[in-house]
Amino acid sequence: VSTQSTGMVCRQFSVALISYLNPIACTLVLILTEAALPYYTIGLLLSLFPLFILFTPWQHDVLYRAYFIGAVSSAGVIVAQYSVHTQLGIYLVALSFFHISEYLLTAVYKEDKLSLDSFLLNHSTAYHAALAAGLVEYVIEYVNLYDTKFVTIVSIIGACLMTGGFIFRKLAMMTAAENFDHIVQSEKAQNHRLVKNGVYSLSRHPSYAGWFYWSIGTQIFLCNPVCAVAYAYVSWKFFDERIEEEECYLLRFFGNEYQDYKRNVGVGIPGITGYQITPEHEAFLREVKQK
Repeated sequence: VSTQSTGMVCRQFSVALISYLNPIACTLVLILTEAALPYYTIGLLLSLFPLFILFTPWQHDVLYRAYFIGAVSSAGVIVAQYSVHTQLGIYLVALSFFHISEYLLTAVYKEDKLSLDSFLLNHSTAYHAALAAGLVEYVIEYVNLYDTKFVTIVSIIGACLMTGGFIFRKLAMMTAAENFDHIVQSEKAQNHRLVKNGVYSLSRHPSYAGWFYWSIGTQIFLCNPVCAVAYAYVSWKFFDERIEEEECYLLRFFGNEYQDYKRNVGVGIPGITGYQITPEHEAFLREVKQK
């Protein structure tokens, strides 16, 4: 990566971080000054204008996305501060931090792959539907089954899963560094190495395992039983297929080294074993090793 592109990535990092923190800072100031709620919307809109002056037009795509994520976090702060929906507010803050951290960590550790997709805001239609379903279930159950939404021990368990999954995924991104990618790679890069240290000594796919527990934890935290089960099932199916596909390529890239790694380290998601090596594949790997 050239010095110029590295400088560009640093600027994009700064744009994203400042744009994300801007609405949050504005909200905290309004809370501390005990401003009336209508002023929050006005304050958030006004806080956007200095960013247009500070950053050039080509940086605005990053600005919009990061500011939107920050605004979601601000909404979470307001909900937690001024309503009984404390866990919903915390969830919105945690969700926004999850997405902004994906972009910022990609900028730091995988700068050549940094793009607007690194926010993971356009992950998939299914992902957006899952987020919407979680909010809809929360509202429906709050209206009709009020007492079920405020079970402290359940929310604590969910918070532990959320936090643990989040940390595990981010550690995976930092440990793999330039070897990490949001997309399954079908061709081996020249500098691609098999990472087996750190969290990768506990799980072959810690970023997937982290996301799996994070997603389920968010719904347990919200006391959403239907979505908790649905998230677990859908996430399990998704990662089962994705890990099998990815390990097919990894065995091709690293041969016996990955086979040994696979034998000694699990996936970290119950019931998922990854790509099943056939006798023919084992014979092929032995031939490769002999050569």
